[in-house]
Amino acid sequence: MTIMGRIASAFAARSRKTRKVVDTNCLQSEALKAYLSASAHNYAVLTNYAAMEAYKGDTLKSIYSSMEILAQHPQQVIILTGTQDICALNGRAAASLQPLTDEVQTREFPEFCQHLLAAKGGDLSLQEQLLENGREATARIERMLNDMPTLSSGIDLMAKTYSPEELKILRRREKHTPQMRERLIQNVLLLAAQFFKEHPSVTEWPRGPQVRNTFIFRYALCGYISILKRIEDGGAGKTKPEKLRNDVIDVNFAAFATYFDGLLTSDKRAGEIYAEAAFLLREVFAMPPWWLRVLLSIGGRSQPAFSR
Repeated sequence: MTIMGRIASAFAARSRKTRKVVDTNCLQSEALKAYLSASAHNYAVLTNYAAMEAYKGDTLKSIYSSMEILAQHPQQVIILTGTQDICALNGRAAASLQPLTDEVQTREFPEFCQHLLAAKGGDLSLQEQLLENGREATARIERMLNDMPTLSSGIDLMAKTYSPEELKILRRREKHTPQMRERLIQNVLLLAAQFFKEHPSVTEWPRGPQVRNTFIFRYALCGYISILKRIEDGGAGKTKPEKLRNDVIDVNFAAFATYFDGLLTSDKRAGEIYAEAAFLLREVFAMPPWWLRVLLSIGGRSQPAFSR
C-alpha cells in the first residue's frame, strides 16, 4: 500500500462511526463515559427499554442521573424507533439500519437534555411531563410480569425436548453434540415462526434468506439462547418473575446490539447472550442460507416463509 493509501485508510478508520447499544445498567458507568469521550465518532444507541428503565421508579431522581453522561455528549446519541415498528420491517430494511433510527428524537435529544436541566432547576411543567413519562414506563414494565408464568412454563417445556444426557451436557456447559446444534437451529426457526404468526405488526411473513435480518428472527435467536441459559441453571421453576422479566429485557438489548457494533453492559448474562447470538449469526445462520433447509432435512415442520 502506498503512503497516501495508508493515510487514507487511517483517516477512514478514525472517521468511521462506532455505534454501541447501551444497557440501562451502563448509563451511569465509567465505561460509557470513557467510550463517548474517546472519540466524537463513538455513538450510544438507546432502545425504548433503556428509556423506560431510566424513567421508572423515582423518576425525578433516576432520569437526571441516567442521562447525565449522555447529556455531556448529546450529539453522540442515537434514539431507536419503537420495537413494535421495527418488528414490522423486512430483513433488507432492518439490515440497512436507517429505519431503525428515530430521526426526530435523535435530532431533538440535545433539546431534551436542556429540558432535563430546566426541570432539575425547578421547572414544574417539565417536571410533570417527566413524571407522566415515568408513570407510563413503570406501568409498562410492571405489566410484563403478567407474561412471566407463560415464559416459565415455556422454558420447562423446552427443557423436556432434551434427553437426560443432553441436559447434563447443557448444565455442565460442555460442547453441544451435532444433534443438539441441529435442534438449536430448528427451535430458533420454529420460535421465530411463532413470533411472526402472533405479532400484530407483521402483515406479511418474510421470505428467503433475509429472514435472518428481521428483528423478530434476531429476537427469537437471542430469546432461545436466554432459554438455554435458564435450562443450564436448572430450569425456570424457582426463578422469580422479576428475574425472568430481566431476561426478556436482556434479550431485547442483545437483539438490537446484533445490528450495531456491540453492547455496553455490566450484566454478564446479557453480554453472553449478545456474544453467542453474534457468533451464531456469523457462523451458523450465515449466507448462503443452507440453514433454511434444516427443518426439512431433520424432519421438522417447515414454514413457507422460510423456504422460498
